[in-house]
Amino acid sequence: MNAMTETILDRPGIYELDGETYHRDPAPAPSLSSTLAKLMLAQSPLHAWTACPRLNPEWEPVDKKTFDIGRAAHRAILGKGANYVPIPDELLASNGAASTKAAKEFIASARDAGATPLKSAEVDGIEAMRAVAHDRLAGMGVSLDPARSELVALAKIDGIWCRAMFDNVPLAAGAPIYDLKTCESAAPHACERAILNYGYDVQAEHYRQVWKAATGEDRPFRFVFQEKSAPYEVCVVELGDDSLMMARKKIARAREIWRICLRDDHWPGYPPGVHRIDLPEWFHERWLERESVEADHKRRTGADIIEAARLWQAPQGYQGAAE
Repeated sequence: MNAMTETILDRPGIYELDGETYHRDPAPAPSLSSTLAKLMLAQSPLHAWTACPRLNPEWEPVDKKTFDIGRAAHRAILGKGANYVPIPDELLASNGAASTKAAKEFIASARDAGATPLKSAEVDGIEAMRAVAHDRLAGMGVSLDPARSELVALAKIDGIWCRAMFDNVPLAAGAPIYDLKTCESAAPHACERAILNYGYDVQAEHYRQVWKAATGEDRPFRFVFQEKSAPYEVCVVELGDDSLMMARKKIARAREIWRICLRDDHWPGYPPGVHRIDLPEWFHERWLERESVEADHKRRTGADIIEAARLWQAPQGYQGAAE
């Protein structure tokens, strides 16, 4: 067991744990999270091993400035989690940057206390996000009870321990599980791209199955996407049956890989050898279309299309461009 892990829970169930304890993995044995499952499926078991605090002795938690808005939004909207504090304006440099010695000391002190330091304008944005999110959800009859936020479930599925931390799970047994995602655009097509790019379908099914294994409740799962800038619009997304069916196949495969790698204590990276890659047809079609356009221009004008581009880009009055 990794020496940094302080809390080990010996039975399946629902728990209230802080984020640090959860991310250090409190299960009786190294457990599969949705993050580790996505790493195995998108990259390799070695990547999952590297990101696992119970397996990698060199593991360190990852914390980036880019996480701050999402973390603060979770606190504001869900009512639970690490608090956020405004950096006093008088500590900032004349250009508004948090680059002064006093600002850096304030930021370090806040982080040491487990809080997220934000500029006052960012705090105003977080408060606006909370108001919009609660208004939109209330219009759907949804109220996020802080007592039901950031619950942790541990369960055994297919012979391995699995874990998940849920943003919000209403008390009513048939109500959906809610997961908050901050984003640049919450337009439905942008949400679809995010689900594809970040493997959120795997997360949704992993969370559903871990909750069911821990409680016996078979709940729907909904994402709440919210924009990080005005107007802070919200889009609630639930995956269709076909998508969930495919996600079940993916997460089952992830559990199988995890079980085999744990059993054999072997975490391979990418397959060895030379990998031959054929680029997609649309990529080739894009070039063929360009060739066709350039050939048509040459037939019509008798000159290469690059000549027209050179004239268009040349500084005004530069006669050499036309020669």
